[in-house]
Amino acid sequence: MYYGYVRVSTETQAEHGGGLDVQTNAIKKYAAEHGLELERIFTDAGISGTKENRPALDELILETITEGDVVIVHNTSRLWRSIFAQATVMKAVMDAKADIISIDEPAFNVYKYMTDPDNFMISSMLGMLDSWERMTITRKLARGRATKASKGDKPAGVAPYGYKYSADRKHIEIDPAEAATVKMMFTEGQKGKSLNQIAQLLNGQGITTRRGKTWSAGNVQVILRNKFYTGLLTHQGQTIKGNHERLISSVQFGKVAAQLDKRRRA
Repeated sequence: MYYGYVRVSTETQAEHGGGLDVQTNAIKKYAAEHGLELERIFTDAGISGTKENRPALDELILETITEGDVVIVHNTSRLWRSIFAQATVMKAVMDAKADIISIDEPAFNVYKYMTDPDNFMISSMLGMLDSWERMTITRKLARGRATKASKGDKPAGVAPYGYKYSADRKHIEIDPAEAATVKMMFTEGQKGKSLNQIAQLLNGQGITTRRGKTWSAGNVQVILRNKFYTGLLTHQGQTIKGNHERLISSVQFGKVAAQLDKRRRA
């Protein structure tokens, strides 16, 4: 699809039309001469090209264009007035696998910006922006997980066997069927049964893992060593009292751990 974009910098220009009319007419004329059907022309009135947030442009490049779409402008200066704005817009267009046509600059090609030193700098900035974006997202996610953990909620990941997420995925709750199996494991472990013996017992009763596979000693050990079942959770090396209901008492957990350690030393 083909979209137009027009912008003027000052409120005066916006109020009197002027620049907007010139740009709009140029885009319509170009489309007509080349047999292109314009889907829509996006307009930012009275907004500087150096600003990062331009409502119409944001809607166009972040929410509208998809692979194969083309943005037509009177001049690329309508899209950007700073190197940072240029890098941001070009990255968004390239991420969408779309393209830009500049009526005043017929040789402009968003995908051939590496042909001169200035555009090489922009290329580097695009890479830096991409890295910055990933790092920012990672930092936000880490902060969100830390905040959630500090309040006693599992910050991320799959719910341990024996538990499941609530319908809104905000809390952890008990899965009755799996919880019964977990309690059986700890009971047998407290009796002194080995990891292999517990796995064989489960497999003999036709009880499978969450993925429908048979139990192994390793599977069993992961559960018997997980303090989550005692009502605790661990995040970034810190142990925190969780909001979830415990399945096993800390006393039983300690006794099972002692049996496992004893077998390991033997």
